Order: sequence, then structure tokens, then C-alpha cells
Amino acid sequence: MNISQISGQVFPFRMALWLPSCYRTYLLWLRGLLERLGYECTFAIWQGACQEAEDACLRQILSTGWQSEAPAEGGEPEKSLAALVVQFFPVAAEGVTPEQARALVERMPPIQQIRQMLPSLNLWKETTASEALHLRMHGLARLCEALIHQHGKQGELIAYDLLRQGRILAGSGQTGSVADFMADFIAEPEEPNLFTVGLKTELVRASDCEAVLLVRECAWASYFQQHHPAVGYLVACSTDEAAYRAFNPSLRLQRTTTQMEGGEVCDFRIYNIDPP
Repeated sequence: MNISQISGQVFPFRMALWLPSCYRTYLLWLRGLLERLGYECTFAIWQGACQEAEDACLRQILSTGWQSEAPAEGGEPEKSLAALVVQFFPVAAEGVTPEQARALVERMPPIQQIRQMLPSLNLWKETTASEALHLRMHGLARLCEALIHQHGKQGELIAYDLLRQGRILAGSGQTGSVADFMADFIAEPEEPNLFTVGLKTELVRASDCEAVLLVRECAWASYFQQHHPAVGYLVACSTDEAAYRAFNPSLRLQRTTTQMEGGEVCDFRIYNIDPP
């Protein structure tokens, strides 16, 4: 039995590396909502997600601690953002042109606030798990809340489908053996990241075809219970098995309790349904 402590309290958050994934998520959602619900319903949902009172938490995160760094390999991030718009909106969809699609994405938190408050995208900052989650998940959670508020169960199912697509897309089509997945799942990362600074885990057992792991502390659960309790499991947990199966179709997940839903632990059992 091995217990992995939360490794440090902060990790480097690099804006230029992260922001394209944020754009990709919002463009995927915008295109998906337009195709499923049409322009008027999509615009109402987008309006609901964008309109909120002053976000003091986001303003504090963006106000201090950012340091300049050299552009990442591959050029300025603005070129990547423009390419993503063309990828998702090569032509108008439901009357929304590529230019309008980018303008709508630019209104979403935290992109609008980043544009207003930061002088450049080539910046990094030591962030806590809570700060990073607010940057990464707050706007997406608001989209889910607005969609469910206006369309009920249908909205929840649409949200799950788009979250699943986004999770698989974020994996960039990576595949491998079950043994590769198990080794990566239990490995200690070389550098701190959002998972190692935000989780305390207990490895119960592991092999090439099975891993049993308990999550004892979870910054993700703490964040969503404080900010977005109604959609926490949907946004952060519901697509885990879909992502695992995308890596290898033989992978399965058993999980009977999560901290996100009020449990004491998250009990992950990941296993191979086609063992050698």
C-alpha cells in the first residue's frame, strides 16, 4: 500500500500553453450547441454563461504574480487561436461566421478578463489548485449550468456529450496498451501539476491489468462544492471512463463513491476486461 501526499501547494501555470485548449473547448461547445439547438437557444445559453457579477476571485488571480517568459516553440499563441477558429468554423454554422464565433468565445470567462488585465499571453504564474481550477473550469461550469437551467435533462445530456467529446479531443488521439495506461496512472509525475498539488491518493494494489486507488483529498471536489456544486460531478468526473476507453477499448472503470458527491473517498478500480 502506497500513500501519495499532495506534492507541494503550487505549480507553474503557463497561460500561452493553456489558452488554446480553453479556446478549443469553447469552440467545440459553440459549434455543438448551434448544431443541436440552433442560434437563438445557443445565444441565450451563451448570454447566461457570460453574464455574472464581478468575479473577485478571478480578478485576484489575474492581478498579481505573473511573470514574462519566452514564446513557446511554434510561435505566438495568437496564431494557434486563429487556426482553432478555422478548424471548428471553416464556414458559417447556423448563421454564425468564423469572426462571430471568435467574438463569442472572447466574451467567455476567463478569456475576456485575461484580455483586459494581462499585457501578454506569454506569462506564467505559480498557482494553487483552486486558482488553476477557477481559470480552467469556471466558464465551462457556467455553460453547463446555463444549459441545464434552460433545457433540463436534455441540456444535461447535451452537456455530457460535449464534455465527453472535449475530454477525448484533449487526449489528442493518444492510444496504447492497458499496461501502458496502468503504469502512467500510478506513476509519480516528474513535475507538480494540477493533479499532484490537489490530490492525496492511496494506492491499494496495481498490476499490468488492474489498479485500485483511493483519493483521500481532492482539490477538485473542494472547488466545485464551493463554486459549482450542481455540476461538479458532471464537469469533472462523469467522463473519466470515456477517456480511459478512448485510450484503450479494453479499459473499464468501477467507482462506487466520490468526494464530489459527498463521499469520504473516490474509489477507483481500473481494470482490463480482456486480460491476457
